Amino acid sequence: MTKRQRERTRQQDAPPSHQGSSMNPMGLATLGGVVLLLMISFSNWRELSGIQSSMDGRLSQLDTRLGQLDARIDKVAAAPARNQARGPDPNKVYPIKTAGAPAKGPASAVVTIAEFSDFQ
Repeated sequence: MTKRQRERTRQQDAPPSHQGSSMNPMGLATLGGVVLLLMISFSNWRELSGIQSSMDGRLSQLDTRLGQLDARIDKVAAAPARNQARGPDPNKVYPIKTAGAPAKGPASAVVTIAEFSDFQ
């Protein structure tokens, strides 16, 4: 085989080279898709960054309010117990007139239980 014949067979076996700077449509579509994905990713990143800063602000407000509530609770707990004994005194015996009222059991019982109710 001569040198020319070998060069011809090499040129025929070699993959075709693209002449010029034009790309095939599939390559352009892939490049466009990658650029679009990068733009969407950047947009999502910026939006999430804004949401994160908003949530940080709200969290600091909640921490402040929680501290204020904690201070109020401590203040109420430390205040002297005044007027806590509301209602009837459990150690006092209250006289009740039971004469003529319906009763169950002997009249000379040591303990008398009186029940008050409203039938409406």
